[in-house]
Amino acid sequence: MYAITAKGMKYIDEYTINQGVNSAVLMENAAKGVVNTVKEIFPDVSTRILVLAGTGNNGGDALCTARWLIHYGYDVKIYCLGDFGNSSLGCISQLRILRNMYPDADIAGEGINSNYDYLKIEYDVIIDGIFGIGLNRRLGDNYVKFINFINEKNGLKIAIDIPSGLNATTGQKMNGAFKADITVTFSSYKTGMFFEDGKEYCGNIRVIDIGIDKKAYNNINEKLFVCDEKFFDGSKDMALEPRKEKSHKGTYGTVGIIIGDAGMMGAGILASKAAYRTGCGLVKIFCPAKYLGFLNVSVPEAIAVPYTDENYISELAEFLELVDVVLIGPGLSEDYSSIKILKYILHKNVNAVIDAGALNLIARDMRPFINRKCKCVITPHIGEMARLCGEKTDVILKNRIGFTKKFSEKYKVSMVLKSDVSIISLLINDEQLLFLNSMGNSGLATAGSGDVLSGIIASLIAQDNSMNNSLLYGTMIHAATAIKYGNDDNSKRRMVAGDIIENLF
Repeated sequence: MYAITAKGMKYIDEYTINQGVNSAVLMENAAKGVVNTVKEIFPDVSTRILVLAGTGNNGGDALCTARWLIHYGYDVKIYCLGDFGNSSLGCISQLRILRNMYPDADIAGEGINSNYDYLKIEYDVIIDGIFGIGLNRRLGDNYVKFINFINEKNGLKIAIDIPSGLNATTGQKMNGAFKADITVTFSSYKTGMFFEDGKEYCGNIRVIDIGIDKKAYNNINEKLFVCDEKFFDGSKDMALEPRKEKSHKGTYGTVGIIIGDAGMMGAGILASKAAYRTGCGLVKIFCPAKYLGFLNVSVPEAIAVPYTDENYISELAEFLELVDVVLIGPGLSEDYSSIKILKYILHKNVNAVIDAGALNLIARDMRPFINRKCKCVITPHIGEMARLCGEKTDVILKNRIGFTKKFSEKYKVSMVLKSDVSIISLLINDEQLLFLNSMGNSGLATAGSGDVLSGIIASLIAQDNSMNNSLLYGTMIHAATAIKYGNDDNSKRRMVAGDIIENLF
């Protein structure tokens, strides 16, 4: 299942219509999806339903929905908003059909009549079809007041395609938005359902197949495959192969982790433990000699390999020969020795996961990264991505898909942009695939969570997964663990990075 921008969805609709599918057919299919949702939850036809209809095609969907609900015997009242003298053709057509078939239908609202009593009644269900996915402007004050009034009313609230007032691409609330319990959306998720205010205002999302021509998706560049629990459960064996009874620690690979000289060992320790819990056979930690004893106690399963100020590059060269993948960044200081270590790794033919402090060093000087020889994936959060792109964080947040897509393409690197919803770009034989990880929860918003993720990814690489597979499934494993552990508000609140490690699998 894909997540699509409003522009992409408009193209897909037009493509399907150009293939000969009448837009009225798509509207009927969309309405039936909403109707079936109502029938499933409220089989009793005495259910009181208010349908809100705007003047665009979303309003047409709403009027078509109202007609079908009346057809099935439900108690339906319709309230229209806007100038119906300037309605879309689809909306005008649906209003005409509704009046022809049910001349006694209860219809009120602006441009229809002035019976505001419909709005004073209590309803079991309120269906929103005021604005659709094309909305990209702030709402007028009257619309804001009306939507806020509706949000305060009782009853299950269902949005048609997208809650009115929510930007379907960015997820921003346009100074007012219908707050849905359920959003019945058509053909694909809309990207705005996952970003900014989207999750809060969409509620539970149901994707309905309305007969879109699936070939149209081939022409959309910014489509994102949505990684949800169903997809993860059905495909995780691609990264988690069964353990072999006849095996030893060498069978499952060695992760090398670089710790710098700034006293930030905790990040490296978390990454080490996460790598072990994900199944690698051995973790080796390249660390300043003064930390040797502490690391031996903190992570007794790991082998701490000390280095000195005088010979750390030659000692690093030997270290890299002994590991299958190197993780650099968690807890890395931004000093001279760290810069030299990072540059050495970038110019060696090794597998690398680059995170945190290493990304901040790259942002200061992109040239070694551009000219790198290592095979790597990167895992920036929003702040690190802003530094890499030379932008402000709020600019990245408003167009995280675009920045991820362009950065990955420009620097030829697979990456995950970490946030409440992570965007993953995989480069495969010069083809770019974009993924949106919809799993996880607010429990992941805790110090060290990103260090755990980088350890998971490195461990999967060490176990002979491809780097792309490790990046994609590592992100999902991390998120799935948060769902398993953080199943209520209190468990999310108390979650720390160590809990993620302890509850892996």
